[in-house]
Amino acid sequence: MFLPLWRFRRSMAPHARALTGGVILVVLAAVMQVVLPWPLKVIVDDVLKTSEASDKNGLLRAFGADGLDRLQLLSVALASLLVFTLVNAGARYLGSRLLNGVGERMTASIRVDVFAHLQRLSLSFHDKQRLGDLVTRTTTDIDYLRAMIISIMAVLVPNVLILGFIATICLVVDPTFALIALAVAPLLFAMVVIYRPRVKAASRAARNKDSDIASAMAETFSSVRVMQSSTSEGRHEADFRDRNGARMNAGLRLVRLQSALSPLVDVIVVLGTVLVLWFGVRRVLDGTMTLGLLLVFLAYLKALYDPMKELAKLTTVISRGQVSAERLLEILSTAPEIIDRPGARPAPALTGAVELRGVSFGYAGSEVLHSINLRVEPGRMVAIAGPTGAGKSTLVSLIPRLYDVTQGAVLLDGTDIRDLQLATVRTQISMVLQDSILFRGTIYDNIAYGSDHPTREQVFAAAEAAHVDEFVRALPLGYDTPVAERGVSLSGGQRQRIAIARALVRDTPIVILDEPTSGLDAISEQYVMRGLDRLMIGRSVIVIAHRLSTLRRADVIYVIDHGRIVETGKHADLIAAGGLYSRLDGLQDIPANRAYPKHVAPKPIPAGGLL
Repeated sequence: MFLPLWRFRRSMAPHARALTGGVILVVLAAVMQVVLPWPLKVIVDDVLKTSEASDKNGLLRAFGADGLDRLQLLSVALASLLVFTLVNAGARYLGSRLLNGVGERMTASIRVDVFAHLQRLSLSFHDKQRLGDLVTRTTTDIDYLRAMIISIMAVLVPNVLILGFIATICLVVDPTFALIALAVAPLLFAMVVIYRPRVKAASRAARNKDSDIASAMAETFSSVRVMQSSTSEGRHEADFRDRNGARMNAGLRLVRLQSALSPLVDVIVVLGTVLVLWFGVRRVLDGTMTLGLLLVFLAYLKALYDPMKELAKLTTVISRGQVSAERLLEILSTAPEIIDRPGARPAPALTGAVELRGVSFGYAGSEVLHSINLRVEPGRMVAIAGPTGAGKSTLVSLIPRLYDVTQGAVLLDGTDIRDLQLATVRTQISMVLQDSILFRGTIYDNIAYGSDHPTREQVFAAAEAAHVDEFVRALPLGYDTPVAERGVSLSGGQRQRIAIARALVRDTPIVILDEPTSGLDAISEQYVMRGLDRLMIGRSVIVIAHRLSTLRRADVIYVIDHGRIVETGKHADLIAAGGLYSRLDGLQDIPANRAYPKHVAPKPIPAGGLL
């Protein structure tokens, strides 16, 4: 039960003082809970004098109050009752507040740890994960873990203390009667032991179905245009209905277990109350127990059974929290595959020389690239062409070490990339993808995203160089225009230009372009190509392309088929050779004299470059 807390102890350490203070206050509240019934015993047995056996346990003598008259005793007892109640209430409030605060802060820290860890896990991990499942783990699972942590701290710990204190006092005061009062405790704990694995299994099934639903929703809403254009709403709705039905059935099983638990606890508690009243009243009648002591035991009975009921009912919360903790620990225990080698050194300022030497790569038991040899000289442009699925995007992903090669080596300025610190390598590489990703924020924010601390002059210069300014100028809010999620409020060409501006702000010696003009109309393509022209000046460029407008610019073209380089050369030579390159779809000729659209000349780039 406490294992999840122990596994997350690092998140608990910064809150040690608050945790200690909360535990002390909870202990104080438990002590006050234990002494609360005794003023009532004094009133019944010593003020009202219901028995000759009053103060037979020496309670008044112990506190030096045996010489007081009845009214004085009544005043002392009532004052004690008031003080005990106030201290109990204050300690419970402050203790609960501190422990609940620790629980909230712990889960906030865990949420950040999980999010940060997910960002650092390799692409091979993310390739196998469902987006909805990851979102569920970082949201709902964290909430269930928080509920468990708070329940353990604010409910379990104080109730266990109260049980321990009361059981000890009862055994000291009247061992035989205490054993009668505690007779049903084994039944309660046996029921918890029996129900806990069942509830945990049902909770795990429900959590897995929650992930299925979240994944289905994420997939559907991220492709809503395709869904609506292909009129496949009914198919998605049927699939969602099936998943939702499976989640409902798992939830109903959990509900049945939860519903059975509470009445069973109540029945066992009433059984214990009946036993105590049966034996207690008979002992009062035969004079072996005072009425006041019976009332104390009845008060303790409630104080015993309430924690037992709470602990039994915590089974669902704790079982659900344990399942969520296991799901979170599964992520946190997954080590990133792409890490710095021991002794890896910071990458120096690179000139841009890139070489893939005898590179092979595969995943999921299938080899994707075979013995690739490719070289990019500093400041030169290399194009990679080939049919769909040939391995082009995988190849360029090896250069910033998004994946590690299985054989051979990727060299930057002659040094194996694995011998260089990963972060210092990636800061010197920019990527412009076919589907440019824009983030929540403004257009300005998305351009500035390329660097940690760019100046406004650098951002605006990059925007003009990438021809972003030409469409931003027409927007009412200009660069402060909010960007819709994934940039759907902008056209493909506009998103690409923003991505190019982001790369210009980044100002790296190596630029990777993954079909940056694919899917664009001719006008948008030429705007984007003008931006790319500015981006490629003085940089080493690796571009995946199918269009002649891009391929003609390359110093050398590598043609890949089934993960192997099958042709190498310039555009004209490859066309003349009549091989695979000349037969690739999309190599339609474009008139060389096509005019670029009119544009406003960009302002000079700030001295010292964009950065």
